[in-house]
Amino acid sequence: MKNYGRKTENEERRMKDSYRLSFYSPFSIFHSPLYIIGVLLLSSLFSCTDMVPTKEVRLIDSLNGKAYAYRYRNLDSSYKYAYKAYRQVNLYKSGKAEASNNLGFCAFMNMDFDRAEAYHKEVYKLTKNELELLIADIGLMKICQRTALNKEFYDYRNSALRRMKRIREESDLFADRHEALRLDYAFTEFFLVSSIYYYYLQQRQEAITSIDNIQEDEALSDTNQLLYYHYLKGSASLVAANTPEERKLREFDELYFTWRTAVKSKHPYFEGNGMQGLANLMAAPSNFEFFKTRRTHALDQFDFPVDSLFPLRLAQLALEKFREYNDLYQIAGAYVSIGKYLNAHGRYQEALDTLSKALNCVNHHHMLYYHNEVDTLDKLYTFAEGDTTYTGVPWIGQEKVKTVPEWISRIREQLSVSYAGLGMKDASDYNRNIYLDILNFTRQDKELESRKLSLEAGSRQMTLVLFLVIVGLILVIILWWFFNKRSKIRNQVDVERLQRILSLCRDITSSIPMNIPLIQQGIDQLFGKGRLTLEIPEEGKAALVPSSHRLNRDEKALVHVLEPYIVWAAENEQMVAALSDERIQLEKQRYIYEQHIAGNKRQNLIKKACMAIVSGINPYIDRILNEVHKLTEKGYIDDAKIKKEKYQYIDELVTTINEYNDILALWIKMKQGTLSLNIETFSLNELFDLLGKGRRAFEMKKQKLEIESTTLMVKADRALTLFMINTLAENARKYTPGGGMVKVYAHATDAYVEISVEDNGRGLSAEDIAHIIGEKVYDSRAIGMKDAADPEELKENKGSGFGLMNCKGIIEKYKKTNELFRVCVFDIESEPGKGSRFYFRLPSGVRKVIGVLLCLLLPVGFGSCLQTPTSPILQNKDSIVIITDSIYEELLDIASYYADTAYSANVHGRYELALQYIDTAMMFLNEHYEKYAHSNQPHRHMKLVGEGIPAEIWWWNEYFDSDYHVILDIRNEAAVAFLALKELDAYSYNNAAYTDLYKVQGEDQNLEGYCRQLERSNTNKTVGIILCFVLLIVSLIGYYLLYMRKMLQNRLNLEQVLEINQKVFAASLVRPQTQENEEALQREENTLKEIPQRIVNEAFGSVNELLTISLMGIAVYNETTHRLEYASCPGQEMPEMVQQCFETGEYLSEQNLQAIPLMVEAGGEHQCVGVLYLERREGTQQETDHLLFELVARYVSIVVFNAVVKLATQYRDIESAHEETRRASWEDSMLHVQNMVLDNCLSTIKHETIYYPNKIKQIIGRLNTQNLPEKDEREAVETITELIEYYKGIFTILSSCAARQLEEVTFRRNTIPVQELFDAAGKALWQRELSKPAQIDNVWINASGRDGFAAEAGVIFTTINTFNRENWQLPTPVEHPSNNSMFVFNYDGTFKYKYRALGTMEQIDFSNNMAVCAVGRNVRTHNYAAHGAVVLDLNDGTELNFFHTEGPLQAVAISSNGKKIAGIEAPAVTPEGKIIGAYRLHIWQR
Repeated sequence: MKNYGRKTENEERRMKDSYRLSFYSPFSIFHSPLYIIGVLLLSSLFSCTDMVPTKEVRLIDSLNGKAYAYRYRNLDSSYKYAYKAYRQVNLYKSGKAEASNNLGFCAFMNMDFDRAEAYHKEVYKLTKNELELLIADIGLMKICQRTALNKEFYDYRNSALRRMKRIREESDLFADRHEALRLDYAFTEFFLVSSIYYYYLQQRQEAITSIDNIQEDEALSDTNQLLYYHYLKGSASLVAANTPEERKLREFDELYFTWRTAVKSKHPYFEGNGMQGLANLMAAPSNFEFFKTRRTHALDQFDFPVDSLFPLRLAQLALEKFREYNDLYQIAGAYVSIGKYLNAHGRYQEALDTLSKALNCVNHHHMLYYHNEVDTLDKLYTFAEGDTTYTGVPWIGQEKVKTVPEWISRIREQLSVSYAGLGMKDASDYNRNIYLDILNFTRQDKELESRKLSLEAGSRQMTLVLFLVIVGLILVIILWWFFNKRSKIRNQVDVERLQRILSLCRDITSSIPMNIPLIQQGIDQLFGKGRLTLEIPEEGKAALVPSSHRLNRDEKALVHVLEPYIVWAAENEQMVAALSDERIQLEKQRYIYEQHIAGNKRQNLIKKACMAIVSGINPYIDRILNEVHKLTEKGYIDDAKIKKEKYQYIDELVTTINEYNDILALWIKMKQGTLSLNIETFSLNELFDLLGKGRRAFEMKKQKLEIESTTLMVKADRALTLFMINTLAENARKYTPGGGMVKVYAHATDAYVEISVEDNGRGLSAEDIAHIIGEKVYDSRAIGMKDAADPEELKENKGSGFGLMNCKGIIEKYKKTNELFRVCVFDIESEPGKGSRFYFRLPSGVRKVIGVLLCLLLPVGFGSCLQTPTSPILQNKDSIVIITDSIYEELLDIASYYADTAYSANVHGRYELALQYIDTAMMFLNEHYEKYAHSNQPHRHMKLVGEGIPAEIWWWNEYFDSDYHVILDIRNEAAVAFLALKELDAYSYNNAAYTDLYKVQGEDQNLEGYCRQLERSNTNKTVGIILCFVLLIVSLIGYYLLYMRKMLQNRLNLEQVLEINQKVFAASLVRPQTQENEEALQREENTLKEIPQRIVNEAFGSVNELLTISLMGIAVYNETTHRLEYASCPGQEMPEMVQQCFETGEYLSEQNLQAIPLMVEAGGEHQCVGVLYLERREGTQQETDHLLFELVARYVSIVVFNAVVKLATQYRDIESAHEETRRASWEDSMLHVQNMVLDNCLSTIKHETIYYPNKIKQIIGRLNTQNLPEKDEREAVETITELIEYYKGIFTILSSCAARQLEEVTFRRNTIPVQELFDAAGKALWQRELSKPAQIDNVWINASGRDGFAAEAGVIFTTINTFNRENWQLPTPVEHPSNNSMFVFNYDGTFKYKYRALGTMEQIDFSNNMAVCAVGRNVRTHNYAAHGAVVLDLNDGTELNFFHTEGPLQAVAISSNGKKIAGIEAPAVTPEGKIIGAYRLHIWQR
């Protein structure tokens, strides 16, 4: 059968699980009814989305139905189906909530109350379905009822009542059969659980009222609830009857019906409950005889004889059924029923054994869920002799332990009877006291605490409502009068407000940077002082932040109108600041580069001076070459006299060259670079161990090296310290003769560690020490020579002295670091012939572990020092103590002391002494009562033994302020003592006194009356709410009639302006591209044509709603073409009024035509950027239209100025700064590279060429001192010739390479008149374009120019790498076709050829018609194979030779004959971080 016009049951259930999409619009009250209907239809459309699949609904409902059907038949099966449903849910959240409730029920029946509570509470997170939430509330009620959490029970019951009320109001929504069954179950379960709760609180009438709310026909539809209903009526005696006999019969009938129906429907749980209930009814012999007579036909239905054992057999059969169902709670109940029967028939020992099994069930539950099974100390025993704390009672009081007090109390009651029957009074009293304590814990006034809190909250609400009603009535009268007066001037106020808004907008946009005090003043005038604050954070958008006062809707609308102005002004200010910061940053960067340039230039001057020294060597080399030529070519070698003179002259020339080399070496030694210190704390012994690994060098000289091990720590640079120790040790080894000793050791003082290197070598004089220590640069060759016994040998061992100079420099660097290193010293102790001690001092270091311990211990120490002792009274946060009389407290303190002493005596078994202490304590309590009691009644004193009502009960009723906790302790200890002494009467008196005082101290007798009083306030509260509602309706109607209509119209206008503003700003958004120069100008042209047209297209509809127009146009002034660019919607030619308005700068209006200039004020300048033009429809003009029109024009002017005018020029201010920075960076890099190359050249000249002069000098020395044979002499002269020629060749190449670096042209800036530039440009012979910028993938690239040369072969220009014009460090998509190239032209400008290298053309040198090029790194392709020197034929660009280097080649030179080439390689870092190449000198032979 088809279902037309009605959703299926599953669809309705799925819709209840789907999410609703709610729409909210702040302006919805202004929209038309059609619009609202459309929104509602759209909402309903979306509410049907995301529905649960029907298949899933059917599956989960089926599983949940099976779980419910099995809950009283087989608990394991019920759990299995519920868990399966819970795990298989995907979208059906209500089904998962139902499964969670079913799982909670299974856990409850297993007495796993924590898990049951968790499952029920999870429902709150899973669904909003009120029905499942109600069932979850009921499940939690059951847990609280069973575990005697009365207050929590009432909380959940109130929640369930509220849900039931809401469900009753929407009961027609539960059309689905499954939900209808769940609904019946929920309501019947609620009343059944409430009835059980009242029954256990001994409130029989409330229990009957609750169960009578169930209609029997409702229970009949659900077998589970039907059995539950009849069993509860019978077992709890919730039946109506006129006589006791009739009540018994009705109870019997209800239980018999339960048993019979359960047998037919196969519900073992209720079978057992029915039989157990019947067994309890017939436990007493008289009752059995009564039912045997009146209900014989029912008893005959059971399968065993109807005799005196019939109730026992029923209880035993019930026990079997409960074991089958596996319900621990009911198993224990069956044992109690059996025990009850045995007690009634005088079989006490058997009853005791049976009840012990019931108590074991309690222990099993406790051990299963709350304890470790191997711990036997925390268990319940039928009787624990000497146990006065009763293990079961602490279980009940523990929050985390959910046991069943009613369960334990029933067992204890029967145990008390059993022990009494056996004559074991102590055991009987033990169980009886536990039974009474549990009853006290579960007393009924606990229920009222939650009701009291709830009703007190309602009373406070009622008071507040009544107060608001009175205040509201007064406000209505005042508001009526106020609005009636104000409505007359409202229109004028609105006009003035619009004018103030315009004025404020003008102030906001008038100046950059923003004039915040002026703007804040305008905001205060518009909104009130202090209500809104203008905040401009460093990050984020500027905003108007309200104070604690809330803004009304009008004010919020004004804020929305003003905020775009403020945001624009703030962003404009930030943009200007950002541009200024960028310009400043570029200037700072340029300044840094210029400082580097200045430093590099100073270094360059020094190197030029050194080059002068190098250049001075060349003439001496030429003279040597000339003299050797005379010896060989002119035959002077045959003339002994001339030969001798020549040899002597050559020796002098070589000596002079060596002197020049020594000067150069001295300069290199003086050039000590700035040290970078890495300060750390380290163990000195680590460095001593490293030094010890070099013993072999000492042993080769037959010296002894002694290193004293040390544990000292120093704070210094580890590497530099090792350098200093090695240097001093090496000096000691060098100047100590064989067989000597070198000793290295350290010792410490409080401030420093002194490291010493001591030897027994030659020693130093005081004069030598003064030279070494006092002079920054000294002649190391003169040290020790004055008193040396073997100066020649000493001279041979002499070094450069650079090591000791470095040691001194390191110490000086340390001393300049900070105050800690002021202790640093480098010094020498020595005497000639006795050896020397070189030592230096460094700051002491502290081990890190000590520092960590101090960091940990200091706070603890300070904390303990700062803590102040806290008074014991103040430490107890649960009480407030006011001390008014020290004696008042003193007597109670003494009594408390004796009570504690009595407890100690009882613990040690000294019961008589304990009674004496108790008697003394009572004496002080009586004295305290006698002294401070002011009652008109006769004074009563506490007694250790007595009759009647104890005195302390009278004290309590008289409201006497004593320490009743001490009294309770005294009575308890007295009962313990008398019980141990077997004085049972005295025990009973003290125990009764203790029990009575405990109960009266814990109860609240006024609570129920107070609750009834609070309930009576509900009626008044309802009346107050009705009055408040009526007052609200009247206020709204009056507010609308007198005030709202005009206010809504004005608000609509402002909100419409806001909408226009949003569309205008949205239409003005452009794709920001930071292009330069000609591209920026081109984009400006496009923007002028695009943005105005978009604005009129987007904003036309909104402006039409506001001002009712037929045409809208915008004209924008183009500063490039010096004319107005016009755009309109619909399109038309620009009217003459627009041009006239722009020229006059004034608002023009003719009939329905209006034109307003778009004025902006920024930076103190008044500027018109265009005109806004409107054509109005006839008869639509209103009073405020002109102001609204001006407000819209203000927005448009801001957009046009910001998006069109400023966008074209925003980067021009910093372009020159970029160029200057790039120029300075390039110049700095060039100078730096020059200096590095010069350093390498000079160092190479010194190190690589020092060999040849010495070798020549050695040969000349032999020729001067020895008479060699003629053949040997000629060979020696030939050798000198070869050496000097090779020396000259190498020296020439190296010196020319260094000189070439000094000839590099750097930028020289100066102020040049523009006219001179024009004049010079006019004299140019010819111009050629070598590298034109190209745009590839929206990236502008160019090949940067490098050098120009005028050679014999023509004019030569070179270019280097491809660069990104935005930033040279950014990548480029491709290489520029003109990069890394050499262009060759004839002098008349004709092009000859182009040669392109694979890397950067770093430097070029020429020889005849050849050119050698240094090829460096290619930053785009990273082709490292391109590095090296390439030799070209300048005539046609042919590549003659290529010499590869690992790193980029930075400098190159070629000899005059073109045979030898020298180049300097430098290291480079690859993008992967790998270092390739090194600083190397290369010499190639072609």
